[in-house]
Amino acid sequence: MIEGRNCGTCTACCSFAPIRVETLRKPANTLCAHCAEGQGCTVYEVRPQVCRGFYCGWFFLPELGPAWHPERSGVVIRSESFDNDTITILVLRFSEFLVSEDFAGLVGAWIEAGISVEFERVGPEGHLPAKMRVNELLEAAVAARDLREMQTIFAWSLAHIDQSHTWERDETEFYSALA
Repeated sequence: MIEGRNCGTCTACCSFAPIRVETLRKPANTLCAHCAEGQGCTVYEVRPQVCRGFYCGWFFLPELGPAWHPERSGVVIRSESFDNDTITILVLRFSEFLVSEDFAGLVGAWIEAGISVEFERVGPEGHLPAKMRVNELLEAAVAARDLREMQTIFAWSLAHIDQSHTWERDETEFYSALA
């Protein structure tokens, strides 16, 4: 973890992720009942291991500057461990950040490095997210350093997911044994 970085009041991972453990169950794309607006997680100190073990890129990737914090950017960068070959960019909301040079530059660098990049979209509340790999779509634009074309492909990819995906309902019902 990178020293000095913290969640603050961010609850991004408390909303999109489905949680299904003995002490806490929550459907996907539904804010956990233990979150309070402006405060973040109210059970942070006793949160289950599934929450403690979430790999938010903001904490692990030094190349992510302040603009990449999920509350500011509207995206969560995630991976199983950040030492594998896939980076998932979960788009929580559309923001100016998605058309920034900072965003395109780092996505392009990951693609050039041979890292698989996936865009993931949250679905309607209570539905599982959907994702698609974007490397092949972006390769030519990245090689040409064509920022405008990259931005066009970003927008097309997210719209394609939103318009063509059949959203799967998460039937998990909320339950908590946490104080």
